[in-house]
Amino acid sequence: MIFVESSQLDDTDFRILNELVANGRLSFADLGKAVGLSPHGAADRVRRLERSGVISGFTALVNLANVGRSLDAFIDVALLPTTTSEKFEQDMLAIPAVQEITFVTGRFDYHVRVACRSADDLDQTVRAIRSRGVARTETRIILRAARGPGTIT
Repeated sequence: MIFVESSQLDDTDFRILNELVANGRLSFADLGKAVGLSPHGAADRVRRLERSGVISGFTALVNLANVGRSLDAFIDVALLPTTTSEKFEQDMLAIPAVQEITFVTGRFDYHVRVACRSADDLDQTVRAIRSRGVARTETRIILRAARGPGTIT
């Protein structure tokens, strides 16, 4: 894989990226129209961005509440000195409620985002996390979330 420096991307590349972040299902015709290229030109640009590693994939955003996981929470985790980050990350990915694991700076080692079915499910998830080499946790329930436009410049 060839990696591209951001200085090698032009304004059209950035406009393509922003259009795809907003709607990854755009046809090449619609994408080309939005950025001033032909469908073929848009397809070529997207394929180049994929080959170079700038675009690493496309994904679907799932409304977790609509699949029964409406209780979101952040769990900050401090590991025991004997717990390796590799083992902790592997263990976290085996817990069904875990959506994302982030290694962070500050007084905690990890920020874990979970989507649970109920308060009882959240309790069981926190207990499962604490049983895997954890010194302490702090849990915060998400009351509301909003996404920004995700503009790439």
